Amino acid sequence: MSNRNKLFNLLMKNYIFFSFTLGLIMFGLLSLLAYQLDRELNGPRPAYLTASEIVRPHVEEIPSEAIQSFGGWVEILNEQLEIVHVEGKKLDQATAYTEKDLNALLYDQKDKTYTVSLAPFTAHDGQNRYVLVKIPAQYAAQNIELKEMNRDEHKIFTKIMLQILALFIVLFSLNTYFYSRWTARKITNPLSAVAEAIKNVANGHYYKRLNVKANHEIAQIQEHFNVMADRLEKAEQEKKRLEANKQRMLVDISHDLKTPITTIQGYVEALQLGLIHDEDKKQKTLTLIQDKTQLVAALIEDVFELSKLELPDYPLTTEVSDIAECLREIAAEWYGPFEDKQFIFEYAIPAHEVNIPFNAKLVNRAISNLLANALKYNPEGTRVSLELAERNEEIEIIIADNGIGIAQELQDKIFDAFVRGDQSRRSDGGSGLGLTICKHIVEKHRGRIHLDVVDAGQESTAGRHGTIFRIVLPRR
Repeated sequence: MSNRNKLFNLLMKNYIFFSFTLGLIMFGLLSLLAYQLDRELNGPRPAYLTASEIVRPHVEEIPSEAIQSFGGWVEILNEQLEIVHVEGKKLDQATAYTEKDLNALLYDQKDKTYTVSLAPFTAHDGQNRYVLVKIPAQYAAQNIELKEMNRDEHKIFTKIMLQILALFIVLFSLNTYFYSRWTARKITNPLSAVAEAIKNVANGHYYKRLNVKANHEIAQIQEHFNVMADRLEKAEQEKKRLEANKQRMLVDISHDLKTPITTIQGYVEALQLGLIHDEDKKQKTLTLIQDKTQLVAALIEDVFELSKLELPDYPLTTEVSDIAECLREIAAEWYGPFEDKQFIFEYAIPAHEVNIPFNAKLVNRAISNLLANALKYNPEGTRVSLELAERNEEIEIIIADNGIGIAQELQDKIFDAFVRGDQSRRSDGGSGLGLTICKHIVEKHRGRIHLDVVDAGQESTAGRHGTIFRIVLPRR
């Protein structure tokens, strides 16, 4: 998977997108704030701050609210320059003025307490009057230019700031929400799927598989999880299969032991009760008892051998030796039994050494089991062959016959315990464990065994055969 799908890159892209969006929000809000402040605070100043702007014939109509908002007041003077009316809260003690006083008030001084403006007007009654406006100097500069915000402007500024703050909170919340949803879709949702899948596996549901589209790291987790789940499922299936096999094996052992033991018990009771008087019959009975006893002993020995081979820590000792010589010895050992039953026994083994690591005793047991089955279950005249073939990194041992073959329904489970090629012959001396033991021996050597069944009308490389067992062992 490409590096651009890695979690770090994904988080970095998401973070950059979030920061960029947040920056746009901040820029937009600051622009809006500047516009609002400029419109509200730097727009046209409230009128009616100088005397000439507020003169009215009727005194009660004089607009003094703007002046009062800056802590100033309006005085109405008569022709004698006496104060006859005041609008607002007067902060000095003057009750009348002289021309000298007015000139001093109107003259620009740096340290003056008030900014003053004066305008004459004719009142509605025809009398000459003067309007005198006084505004505290800290609120005004020359030409009545305000230096600080008045109370109304403070309210406007606070209102705009609160609106901008509320808008920022809303936009920031929306940005955070969509960023979280995006991150959840890319990261949290796949992780939740992984957690759910792990929970399913913990509950024994090994068939569940992950199939989510995610970044590189989570995709790796998904891949490894699916491999793990697949192995666990196969292990669980194998466990169930082994448990079922063991259960069936116990039943089969009980059955196979019960038959000869019951026979032995019957013959022994007959001898004890004196029911057999003829000496020849007694000898035959003792021979039958011996045969059944040997059958039980052989069955127990096979079960014991199989139990050992099934142990994961079975102490297999191997030695690099000539497998060809081992097979020649086995062929010589079985030549007589095959000849006695009118079988045709052939072998094709290289004359040179074929050295591989193997346990001679166990390999002898495995090959002998296969040859014994061919001898036991096939009729006279059957052709049996033993062949050794060399491959690149492996050797192949082929045991074949052109006998009766193995039933189709048994071929897939022929290596299971207590499965016989001829199911009708359960008490003829065969334990039904020979092929199972053979398979375990081969697998202990890191090899494999395979059954081929050739129809009567087909030909194999070694002639017409009903059954072919192929054992493949590694050279190293």
